[in-house]
Amino acid sequence: MNRRRAAIAALFMAAWTVAPAAVQAAAAEQGVLAEKKLVLRAVAPDGISLSGAKVGTGLNVFEDSQGHPPQTIVMWLRGQQRSWPFVSDAQGQITLTGEDADHRNFYALYESRGWAGYKQVLEGSTGSRVDIRLEPACRVHGQLTSRGFDRLGYPLSKTVAFLYDSRERLLMYFVSERGRYEFLLPSGRYELECVGEGPAGIETQRVRWELRIETDQRELDGGVIDLAPTKLAELYGQAAPPLKEIVEWRGQPPLELLSLRGNVVVLVFWGSWSRPCLQTMPQLMELHDMYAEQGVVIIGVHDNSVATVAELDAKLVEAHQLYWGRRDLPFPVGLDRGPNWGGLHDAYGVDQWPTTVVIDPNGNVAGKFSPWGALQAELPRLLGQQ
Repeated sequence: MNRRRAAIAALFMAAWTVAPAAVQAAAAEQGVLAEKKLVLRAVAPDGISLSGAKVGTGLNVFEDSQGHPPQTIVMWLRGQQRSWPFVSDAQGQITLTGEDADHRNFYALYESRGWAGYKQVLEGSTGSRVDIRLEPACRVHGQLTSRGFDRLGYPLSKTVAFLYDSRERLLMYFVSERGRYEFLLPSGRYELECVGEGPAGIETQRVRWELRIETDQRELDGGVIDLAPTKLAELYGQAAPPLKEIVEWRGQPPLELLSLRGNVVVLVFWGSWSRPCLQTMPQLMELHDMYAEQGVVIIGVHDNSVATVAELDAKLVEAHQLYWGRRDLPFPVGLDRGPNWGGLHDAYGVDQWPTTVVIDPNGNVAGKFSPWGALQAELPRLLGQQ
């Protein structure tokens, strides 16, 4: 582009930038502002357009239903809030509009021939056509077990295998009650992360490793992977570690678990730097309001990223407005201290946030439960043990 054309283009862009919103809206109504669009074309290994290929942003497999609808394979495009895939037309094409046109990662599957493809679309591709070339897929499979869980006396209730692409984006996962996983993948580099779950939400340690699938490779057997129990799993049914690592308490004199025997204690490990933690607090406030008079004691355990209650309060000013409806936390919070994320975090083996650990009226660890439903369902049962 010569200088004159560049100058004209710059003037046009400047004029458009400062144009009143009403002018832009009017132009949009007349179709001047085109709707975002991305056209995908599924291509067979021989280069011919492929009709009938399923395309989505990822793939989930629930092998044994797991309470989900009966379909085994679920693919999704979040923009349209759909759990079924698009299917390429007679020309092999799929047209995405609106929010769906902003997606940048697509998995394609042609089940009858065992073909699969994966495409990472470059930024700025909206408005163009992108080809997804499918190839004979490699069947990646393996078994997951836990000798540690067997030793503890409770089997795995389910396992989950998470598959990530070369940019560490979650591509798909496989949920099984039979301790297995299986994926159909095109050639490339991936990472696989596996975890097992036992009773009361307790889990194994996560194991993650790299997969390299070569061109023309048709099978990759991952063998049998042994998943070791977490420290929290080892504590299940055992006496809960005391709260001796707390350096300072917010809203409460120092607490001891021994003095709380006869109550159901909910330890919430969290950090003020974590948005999911902050968004969890309204559910915990609601549970506090429902059960505080019935013998449920909720205690927050903040990691060691803050040293004093004053520092924590300063970090929570925004959270009060954005997430908590200007309400303060109605339950006490203890500040952890020590190495890593804090001594109490280490004692319970916590390295994910938020983590909610429940202690029964006898002072034993009763499990790990999500505040969204699972905990609320468990509390009445535990209160019946009083």
